[in-house]
Amino acid sequence: MGHKKVCLECRVTLNRIDDNGAELQSPCPQCSKPMTLLPHRFRPPKKADDNSWEVVLFLIQNGFYFQHIYADGVNEYHKKSSDTYIPYPTNLRDAKEFVERYRGQAIKKK
Repeated sequence: MGHKKVCLECRVTLNRIDDNGAELQSPCPQCSKPMTLLPHRFRPPKKADDNSWEVVLFLIQNGFYFQHIYADGVNEYHKKSSDTYIPYPTNLRDAKEFVERYRGQAIKKK
């Protein structure tokens, strides 16, 4: 399974095949700024959908890179057998609640 490279400035999304990390730090073909690597399950909004892109940016800035989030678990390896995936929010108000509630599952990037 591949990933998606996303430029949050230009709202460009490129599919990336699984190439063992050779393109982890690739620039955007339009603006040359670094692109963000997201999992294949990320579904980019339409380019003109400002509100949805604002939600995407807010989630990524808070450590939610569209990885699986669990209701009770902490991550993929520390979850209950009854745990189910939590869907990502689609509006900013819900995104703020989501970030507060699942802050322990956020990815901390350096």
